[in-house]
Amino acid sequence: MRNKRALQFRISHFAFALVVAACNPATTRPSFAPVPEALHAVINAPPAKVTQAAQELLRADTIGVHFMSVRDAFLETDEFAGTYRLRLWADPDVPGKARVTIEAVFRPAADPSRTARDLERASSPGSPGQLRAERLLAALKDKLGVTTY
Repeated sequence: MRNKRALQFRISHFAFALVVAACNPATTRPSFAPVPEALHAVINAPPAKVTQAAQELLRADTIGVHFMSVRDAFLETDEFAGTYRLRLWADPDVPGKARVTIEAVFRPAADPSRTARDLERASSPGSPGQLRAERLLAALKDKLGVTTY
């Protein structure tokens, strides 16, 4: 009886340690939210698949990807057309679908005393950044499908 209790004790501690090791609160997503002018859609694919598809579409459109995390479903492009940058967040919606947010921003000036995000502004309608964001969202809708609630 004592050996059985000791074994259960060890197993429960091992299980607890395994759960704690599996939970990693660190994320590679930025600490800020998208700009209010960002584009939104519900895409018919899981967040990881949306992120991978976005990377492929951007690469085909000759826009470099600065950072991508499939696990966190986040993507950020290199600067293009001067000072524009795109960011994509893909959050889970219902099973098999993702709420996608694509922001297009530009940095009108450089100021080493401020953070890069403080200097960014939403791309205006018709700007190269906004047009690329609209093109990316349309391509994701065509490739993976879209849901309208």
